[in-house]
Amino acid sequence: MTDKKLSSIKHLAKRYARATGLTQVQALDLVAGKLGFANWTKLVSASKNDWTPDPEQIASVEEFVRQAFPLEDFQTGNAEAMARRFEFLGQAKHGVIGGHSYRLQVVSHDVIMAGDGWSIKVPENPGAAPIVQTSPENDRHCPVFDPEFLQKALGLANDLAVQVRGEISTDWPRRSTKPDSNGIVRHPLWGDESDLWFCMHCDGKITGTQIAKNLWHCPGCGASPLDIFETAFWCEDDGTSLPPVKVDGGVDRGEPDFRVVDDRPKIELNSEKITLLLRSALLDDATNITERLGALQALISVDDENDVCIALEEDLWPEGKEPVQALIVAAQLGIEIELVSMWSTIPFHWPGIGETTSSTSDYTQMMLDAYAQYDGSPDRKTDE
Repeated sequence: MTDKKLSSIKHLAKRYARATGLTQVQALDLVAGKLGFANWTKLVSASKNDWTPDPEQIASVEEFVRQAFPLEDFQTGNAEAMARRFEFLGQAKHGVIGGHSYRLQVVSHDVIMAGDGWSIKVPENPGAAPIVQTSPENDRHCPVFDPEFLQKALGLANDLAVQVRGEISTDWPRRSTKPDSNGIVRHPLWGDESDLWFCMHCDGKITGTQIAKNLWHCPGCGASPLDIFETAFWCEDDGTSLPPVKVDGGVDRGEPDFRVVDDRPKIELNSEKITLLLRSALLDDATNITERLGALQALISVDDENDVCIALEEDLWPEGKEPVQALIVAAQLGIEIELVSMWSTIPFHWPGIGETTSSTSDYTQMMLDAYAQYDGSPDRKTDE
């Protein structure tokens, strides 16, 4: 076997080691086992005696390594391997279990599996329990309450989660997932090295082995790597008095967390939304450009009980004209409106010009013509 092909196989083993947290030696032996040898040393000896793996054996190693990586990240230079990859992608993103369709995707390193009225989320945190959600109208009628369906669905979601975590691990320094003999690990984001770490979220004290095994999520509260630091700089004693996390560093998912979530669309009125609707209604009430400018310039105030005061510029909104559409919208929303007049600086001279047209372009030209009579324009500046 050529040195190039042996190096290629060794590279695959190295990537598998980083994705799974195994040592390089363990990964090499596993790859050798896939090729029919007791260990890597036996494989190297055979390669020196002109042994060469056939294409089917190489394909089996690529498939074995690929399972530890997200589908989007695995790369090969083999056309057949790429074809298998795309076929697997199509099967993984959409499928059917027991007659129930699902879609499978990765969102911010969390695996989401969803169907009609249900979803399963497997968090990035290896120690967190999967979250199963149903909607109120489908509660107890969803397939996720069938143990056989749930087992198969969780199997697919967990397999993809393993691949996602494999990608995360390979992106990080090796020392972030593999403590040295003294339990020292390197933070994947900050680069600090220590055998003891602190969670800013729960004030937990964590060993290097614990945090590396849990993909840098706090094994106590589940906080992300963003909350893990080498020193508890927020404490006066730098964390000396903080207690160790109560959970061992091992991964224990436990039973799925079932939740009923009412995700039906609901209107939640606030000041911004009420103001938007009422200003739109004022524009409906406007019959010319002057009134439209008045609607845009109106001051709309919403109090804590969602009642509204609308102040209309007296030079832009006709005295005595009720904003009928705005009052209708207010009634639909169940809120009270108080109308007042105000005086302020208007954007252009001669507001009456806008009362003769509903076209903004026509109004603009008329306004420019009016300014031109005074040998100037709205934007022209003179030294006089």
